[in-house]
Amino acid sequence: MKEANVREIRVSDYHDIYLLNQDFNPNLNVFSKEKVKEKIEIITKKTKDIIFVYEQNNAVIGYIHGSPYELLFSDSLVNVLGFVVKKNDRNQGKGSMLIERLEQWGKDNGYSGMKLLSHPSRMHAHRFYERRGYMFTKDQKNFIKKFT
Repeated sequence: MKEANVREIRVSDYHDIYLLNQDFNPNLNVFSKEKVKEKIEIITKKTKDIIFVYEQNNAVIGYIHGSPYELLFSDSLVNVLGFVVKKNDRNQGKGSMLIERLEQWGKDNGYSGMKLLSHPSRMHAHRFYERRGYMFTKDQKNFIKKFT
């Protein structure tokens, strides 16, 4: 029997998180394991964000990153900043366990709902969200400016 649980992230999870990011998008390899470790430390110590991991047999095979989201025109939400389950472990209920845990955390902490972005090509992910009561609201273009 496989030992599995959903728990809060630990700094020691950085290697598995790095591998999950690679699994999700190989272009993320420029963000080193050491940088992932630093980010976990910053996020867990200096922000109000929460990251839950799905651990199975002492390996992290999925995570979801939620961040409090405050707007001047909406009740408080939890913004999903990252949500990854290892490719070979998808469609087995592990992602459902992660998102349900984050939703419960949001409810317990007084948030009115959750918000997330999903790439237009990720049709399976869109169906996953819609089955859980998420509604498509709008197409957007994302812009970024790097400081040099």
